[in-house]
Amino acid sequence: MKSLIFLIEGGKALELIKAHIAQKKVVVAARKAMADELGISEGVTDVIDGRLLAVAFSGQRHPDFKAPDRKGMSYPKKRSEWEKRFAEAPACKDPVTVIGEELGVPTSISYTNAGGFGGWSSIGNPLRECGFLYLSENGPYAMWIPDIPSAVSSHEADGYQVKEPAKSFIPEFEGCRRIENEEWDIMVARHKLAKKMSAS
Repeated sequence: MKSLIFLIEGGKALELIKAHIAQKKVVVAARKAMADELGISEGVTDVIDGRLLAVAFSGQRHPDFKAPDRKGMSYPKKRSEWEKRFAEAPACKDPVTVIGEELGVPTSISYTNAGGFGGWSSIGNPLRECGFLYLSENGPYAMWIPDIPSAVSSHEADGYQVKEPAKSFIPEFEGCRRIENEEWDIMVARHKLAKKMSAS
């Protein structure tokens, strides 16, 4: 399902994306500090919260880590100091949760059929229904959400009765304006070109 993209220019959404970027900087700094301490340059990170999960040792393996798997990654041993440090490291809040809770964006749709039987389904890509987009720390900023009105219309066309909050959700946010996906692509291309020109 196609996502809806909103350019963020103010309001609560701007506060949220700036907080997300600041949080991500803390996570990256903590991750780098641990990588430097372990003397590694490769690792596996959690795709949602950004924390280190495993590392690849180029030399001697730290005793707190298991033997490398088939991809060369070593995970911390159970109840080891490094397992604790990985678990307690700074983590990013999932943008799906942040956008869903703070801006009231439904990420699933509940419905009943003519026989009264209910069901539900996620809207958009599972675990990636919403997210933030930005070209630099100073913007421009954007976010994507699932096309909830289209999902509602599609379910109703199939004879389902859609429940709230998806049924009456209106994709409008203070300080944001809807743009086409291609508009964001153009902004990304211009940003890349500007960086390339300034480096030459």
